[in-house]
Amino acid sequence: MSKAPVESVPKAIYASSEYFKFGEGASKHFGFSKHLGIALTVGVGLGFAWKTWHWNEKRYIAQYYADMARREARDEAARQKAIADKYKQLEEELLS
Repeated sequence: MSKAPVESVPKAIYASSEYFKFGEGASKHFGFSKHLGIALTVGVGLGFAWKTWHWNEKRYIAQYYADMARREARDEAARQKAIADKYKQLEEELLS
């Protein structure tokens, strides 16, 4: 049984240099204007979506308070009518 000779000086393993060429995976020409355009488009799109949601929430809250004001006005009118009917009934009783 023979064993393989052991080298006395260990070698460092540089796998990346053997399998990949320098600059192979990276973009050689960074498209600044393209990336800027994409970033602006995404930013404006998300900003518009956020503002649309915000406007809808404000409209929903304003509608809620408008409905509550109409309901309170209707209830107040009903109370005033009940009081007026009661006074009219008492006045008729006193005059009869």
